[in-house]
Amino acid sequence: MLKKIIVSTFILLILLFSLIAWGLYLMEIEDHYGDLQNVYLESKSGDLILNTQTRNFGVISKDWKRANIITKQNDTLDLYDFVNQNKYDVFRCEKDFDLGNLTFEKIIELKNRKVIETILSN
Repeated sequence: MLKKIIVSTFILLILLFSLIAWGLYLMEIEDHYGDLQNVYLESKSGDLILNTQTRNFGVISKDWKRANIITKQNDTLDLYDFVNQNKYDVFRCEKDFDLGNLTFEKIIELKNRKVIETILSN
């Protein structure tokens, strides 16, 4: 009987600490990205992001805590710095994007032909 109580308490403590850790992780994402947290949470590595005001684009590369954008010039920028409160679109395609051959006009053409799927738009 005592063994069951100890095991049950141990499992509940692990679940409690896991829930706290998950909450702190989400709070870290929200603190860093603010209104852009949905871009971080909804996108995957390899998605294409397009800043429609500056006409810049890049491929999203995510790790467990940050989302970086790899641009055509091989610059790596943080998602927050890339978007900078401008309008953006996030696209997903089955094939990988070759940044060297893409232009703003080609991306719009692919969007109109429905070759790439719009994941998020602002």
